[in-house]
Amino acid sequence: MMDKFIKALKRNAQVSAWSVTEVTKKSRELFYVLDKLETNRATDTTDYNVTIYVDKNKKRGIANFAVYDYMSDKELDEKIAEKVYAASFAMNKFFEIPGKDDRKLKARKTNLKDRPFAEIMEDLVKAVFAANVHKNGYLSATEFFITEWNERIVNSNGVDLSSKKYGAQVEIIPSWEKNGEEVEVYHMLNLGSFNAEEVTAEVDEQLMEAKARFDAVSVPKNKKLKVIIQDGEVGELLDYFVSELSYRKAYMKINKFKPGDHVQGKKVTGDLLNIKLSPFYEGAYNSRAFDSDGVVLDETEIIKDGVAVNRHGSYRFGYYLKEKAPTGVLPVTVVKEGKKTFKEMQKEPYVRCVKFSGLQVDASSGYFGGEVRLGFYFDGKKEVPVTGFSVSGDMNKSASSLVFSKETVTKPSYHGPKYVEIKDMTVM
Repeated sequence: MMDKFIKALKRNAQVSAWSVTEVTKKSRELFYVLDKLETNRATDTTDYNVTIYVDKNKKRGIANFAVYDYMSDKELDEKIAEKVYAASFAMNKFFEIPGKDDRKLKARKTNLKDRPFAEIMEDLVKAVFAANVHKNGYLSATEFFITEWNERIVNSNGVDLSSKKYGAQVEIIPSWEKNGEEVEVYHMLNLGSFNAEEVTAEVDEQLMEAKARFDAVSVPKNKKLKVIIQDGEVGELLDYFVSELSYRKAYMKINKFKPGDHVQGKKVTGDLLNIKLSPFYEGAYNSRAFDSDGVVLDETEIIKDGVAVNRHGSYRFGYYLKEKAPTGVLPVTVVKEGKKTFKEMQKEPYVRCVKFSGLQVDASSGYFGGEVRLGFYFDGKKEVPVTGFSVSGDMNKSASSLVFSKETVTKPSYHGPKYVEIKDMTVM
């Protein structure tokens, strides 16, 4: 089928360059209401996406669109002509697309490929419901997905890459009910590998968070406190530094940092930042061997001991900056852990933010923070669940004093410290 689409692209003389991506997805899916299985299904689908490039007056336009195996040659020709017309009205500075790369693709480590999906699913279901043992807490709805993706990308410049990826997801709605009142929360587990004990622990943690939401009280407001941010939000916070070293921002001249800069300032009182961008990390759901442009991905260090050492980003903006080998878009941020344990972080008053409505980080102003749906406040003697408040800080002031935990966590696009300690944030 790929050949059919490529032939159609070659028939149109106005298409200067092209790429075609084929993704075949096979999955096993289970849907539960409470602990009762309602639906059991399997899927097997193949999707195709085309990108065309149209050159005019030393500029290049781009259009992306889906194509389908049932389309006739006439329908394909009409679709391509329509997109050529659209691309000609959105011209950019000319750039090349990636060419053939003979580097060996990095192998992904995962145990999701070691056994039939049916066997893994049985163990995954057991691991999730092993946490469903609380008197007032329960899983009101649970959905399970185990998926295999086969991805292939071919372009007009010699790229022809293929890779296979595995992942599992569990969508849960933990509930806590007492005295006729109920609180529900939502959580998605994204698994690049399967560990039964870790899954049970995470589901139990989410049930305890539902209980905490049920019991939550107000936090003291309008004061400065040490704030602890945890889990995936740590990765989102540190994206502040990652994004400022992108090719795109450098090209647009809106970047704060460049290689050689001390990104935390020259007087660091906290932990020095060490950040690498990687194609994969074991357990990271978003791992991939090549990006959507067909760039073969390799680990790239961007910050070492608080100093920026490399830029990164898409092939297009790397080309604009005359990079010899653009990194491509790397999916996983890997951050070196700190030396302080979470227990040590808990020795003085703090607010620990567990669930944000959405953590906001504004690179231009340095502002970071947001509304917190669930947190824990420790006054020096007792920790209590709290809700209905916001925290705010200034990364321009806080970067030098960030303290990272010794404990680590793996999320879809992040592996690194599970907790980060930030002093003197405003609680409102």
